[in-house]
Amino acid sequence: MRIFCLSIFAILFAANVSSQAAKTEISGLANNHPDYLALRGAGLGASFAVENVEFSRDAGAFHLQSGAVTFLKPVLDQVPIAVFVGNGEFRLDPSTPQEERMIELYTGEKAVKETFKQAVFYFTDDTHAEIRGAGRAAAAGQAQAADILANFRRKMRSRRENPQSSTEAVLNGSYMDNLDADLLAGLLNPDRPKFFSAYIKGSRFEDLRFHARPFGGVPQMLSPEETALINFNPGGDMDGIWYLTHRKSEHESGTAGADEDKREIDVTHYAIDAAIAPNRDLSASAAIDFEALANGTRVVKFGLLPTLRVSAVTFQGEPTHFVQNRKKEDCGFYVILPEALQQGRKYRLEVSYSGGEVVRGAGGGNFAVGARSSWYPSIGSFRDRATYEMNFRYPKRYVLVAVGNRIEEGRGKKTAFSKWKSDIPLKVAGFNIGDFKKMTLEDGPTGTILEGFATSRAPDILRGGMFMEGIPLPQGASRAGGMSSIQGNMSPKRMMEGAVVTSQGSTQLFTHWFGPLPYGRMAITQQPQFGFGQSWPTLIYLPVSAFLDDTQRWTLLGSNTFDFANFVQQVTPHEVAHQWWGHLVGWATYHDQWISEGFSDFSAGLYLQQTGQHQRYIDFLKRWREMILEKNEYGYSANDVGPLWMGRRLSTPKTASAYRKLIYPKGGFVLHMLRQMMFDLKNGGDRRFMTMMQDFVKTHRNKDASTESFKASVEKHMTQDMDLAGDGKMDWFFNQWVYGNQVPSYALRYTLTPADDGKARLKGVLSQSGVTDDFMMSVPIYVRNQGKSIRIGSSKLYGNVSSPEFDVTLPWMPESVTVNAFHDVLAENVTVQRQ
Repeated sequence: MRIFCLSIFAILFAANVSSQAAKTEISGLANNHPDYLALRGAGLGASFAVENVEFSRDAGAFHLQSGAVTFLKPVLDQVPIAVFVGNGEFRLDPSTPQEERMIELYTGEKAVKETFKQAVFYFTDDTHAEIRGAGRAAAAGQAQAADILANFRRKMRSRRENPQSSTEAVLNGSYMDNLDADLLAGLLNPDRPKFFSAYIKGSRFEDLRFHARPFGGVPQMLSPEETALINFNPGGDMDGIWYLTHRKSEHESGTAGADEDKREIDVTHYAIDAAIAPNRDLSASAAIDFEALANGTRVVKFGLLPTLRVSAVTFQGEPTHFVQNRKKEDCGFYVILPEALQQGRKYRLEVSYSGGEVVRGAGGGNFAVGARSSWYPSIGSFRDRATYEMNFRYPKRYVLVAVGNRIEEGRGKKTAFSKWKSDIPLKVAGFNIGDFKKMTLEDGPTGTILEGFATSRAPDILRGGMFMEGIPLPQGASRAGGMSSIQGNMSPKRMMEGAVVTSQGSTQLFTHWFGPLPYGRMAITQQPQFGFGQSWPTLIYLPVSAFLDDTQRWTLLGSNTFDFANFVQQVTPHEVAHQWWGHLVGWATYHDQWISEGFSDFSAGLYLQQTGQHQRYIDFLKRWREMILEKNEYGYSANDVGPLWMGRRLSTPKTASAYRKLIYPKGGFVLHMLRQMMFDLKNGGDRRFMTMMQDFVKTHRNKDASTESFKASVEKHMTQDMDLAGDGKMDWFFNQWVYGNQVPSYALRYTLTPADDGKARLKGVLSQSGVTDDFMMSVPIYVRNQGKSIRIGSSKLYGNVSSPEFDVTLPWMPESVTVNAFHDVLAENVTVQRQ
């Protein structure tokens, strides 16, 4: 075995030497494609005077009242860029009420109307012919157009490494677009749908960006929606994605949906050879097998961390052109193919690259592994599923663990290596590395092998008394002295068993409720981040706080310990649940990400309840409600901003935490409410709900689920009592709780009087308020007896109404009567009055 291991290492070493030789041979193909250079440096061409020229692109309408449009010189016999100088007006009338609400949230108005004196247009459609045909040749405005173009290029080609807003982070993600490379993709492919983009310097908003792009208005949002309006104003209170939805024609025809696939290629397999040097730099080569999903594609964008510099790309074994500007520029990585792809045909790309900032030292044998979805070239995080083979080389003293199954590992004099393989298609691959100690636990009931990885020493950020993510020291404690009493005893390895056992219990519970996982193993690994966890398929990154005991957390956090303990209790089951929600079952678009995060939060609460922590479970539900409904300093609750379905767009400058405060808890509440409606003590309790969830997982195994496909699963298993609308559908529920944001209040008035034989007579009226007339809900009523809440029935309420008086004879006199005892319905207020 030792000889075999060393021979594998020798082969990998030789392959690395070979890639270094290839680097020198083809380095001239970087950023050097003649058509790309022509676009990058295109100068001004003909100018046309315009007066009252109007044109529309989907929901956006442009009125060029007066001025001049200067087109750039043709590239590939097409004119794709124009500069406008003069007086113009842009208007956008939203296609849906939800988008109207988002625009009103930002601007206070239901539509966008903005005047402007300059704009830059990028397009592959008929804009050139349309404006040229409506204007007349003119020489005026060339000098001003040249200045506008130069400033525009300077801005669009500059990237800040630390985004100042969530919008900037989205647009820089995976990574920053290169407008010239994106434009080239359309010019080189006559089969690609035509697009139009306008970059407007308005009188009120200096950087409005309107896109009508059939391949995705904001592709970074994991969205198939074609039309977008962005106010790019990092640090400003109106910065954000104001509008992002399908074409007007799709809404009008009822064909808008989440199942549109905008990908041009489908990556099926990655073979990655990666080496981590003693200085933590990473060098790698990735062989990418893919299938063409469309005809004509010549330019493909991959997500890759900007500090990882590509040295060579081959296509079908031959060197090919690629684009990757410097990391502080428009640094997206694009491959320019020498031939047009043919739909259904399979191809291979090979990429060699190297650089830093993937692995960062954290002290004590700990490393923060970043760029977890962009340490290798992918077509975008969580966009498709592929199988993986990964070979790693790294310093001998460390242990590396990755997704998939460990096939081989060995150690030489200075270097260790390991080989990993996944035959199950995964949406993302990653690894963790450190001076880890390992424990293994084989869970018989599920057949899952659980591995724990933790360091003997805490990271410097804890041992030095400084915190990540804004977690403070106890008030009055010194940053050095406050830690000294526990530095010597702070060993995450000592608490590793607890994290693994919790993961084992979570795995057993979720397997019982949701069905089995196909992976066979799960690695529970420590990361130096204190208040953040993440879950990749078969690989879980737990925060170091999960590997500390209560005494250590108290020393670190003081009075903050109690609040933070809630996070620590939930983080492990939440991250384990992501093996089902997010990986085994993915989400289709950003609208549907609540299926990942909300379902995992529900699972964490389920773990508390099913492990006998009843009061913690009730407190967990209370915290959900508070997160959803509590007002921030601007007077907004997370729920006020918009519906669950709006996903990441809920976070605006005035509602910065709305995404986290809504998608997780309200997504969990949706599942909780469905579970409560399906619960039937006489017929197996939660059996119907469990059957539904298992069917949902089976139907979407290794697929992406949408909100609509989940609704279809609910409808397949709904009870007769859930059919409040009388149409056999659950539209009423999803329209209220996923696509809407109403929250009702309830008031119960009741009397209890003794009856014969120790029985009791209960009379009462239940009221619903604070909603529209078409709002409907089934609200359970409970009695308390011997400290337990027992459901005695439910009342179906429609609109702002009071129910008819109910009159029930109970077998015994209860201690009290209540409504919504287990937060069965997300409610603003619940009042109970005994008369």
